[in-house]
Amino acid sequence: MPLHAIEIILTRTVRGVELKAAQQVSGMRMAPSHDGKSIAVLVSARNEELAIKKVWRRLEDSLPVDVLCTVFPGPDGMLRMSIPFKPGVRRRIRSWAKAAGKSPEDFLSGAIREALARGRPTSGIGQECALNFLLHSCAWVDSSLDAMDHISVSRLPLPLENLVRRVSTSGHRLTFTDDTGPIASLIGGRELAEFESRSVGEEPPADDGHHGTF
Repeated sequence: MPLHAIEIILTRTVRGVELKAAQQVSGMRMAPSHDGKSIAVLVSARNEELAIKKVWRRLEDSLPVDVLCTVFPGPDGMLRMSIPFKPGVRRRIRSWAKAAGKSPEDFLSGAIREALARGRPTSGIGQECALNFLLHSCAWVDSSLDAMDHISVSRLPLPLENLVRRVSTSGHRLTFTDDTGPIASLIGGRELAEFESRSVGEEPPADDGHHGTF
């Protein structure tokens, strides 16, 4: 059977013992990236779809998998991406697909292509935004707030990460609104510390050069 190269995008860094254990469980040869946040595997299967299913079946319980993606385009020139969705998200996608008279796979594929097409006039910015959202947000965006108390900015879509960093370094506050008025604010780490210290009557902490919280 042919071999298919699949890239595994992880939700966190994996190295050492954990990576070795995943190799032993799956029986797959793995090549981790230098930062330990993605792994390339070679999978023997009749086609790309079966190769991706094989990776999920063997590694879903062994690694913190976020997204699977083929490394090389298929016969149609397209890359294949496999994204895990929670049951509630899957139900919504199936409902939208049924209303559109499509299978869930065709509906989601078409939605992604349309999003990328809208971004082409911006010299790739739209593509970068759409792909970063898919690669970095799908696994945790529906998590409970308790579990999302602290989020690394590296897990945000790139445009949102850039926005958070600008707020952090500028010292300005960004307020989000809806029809009822302000509902939430984004502020830098130092500004938050100063606000909290004033609330308890303490002096603000010295600037240690580290800013930014989200």
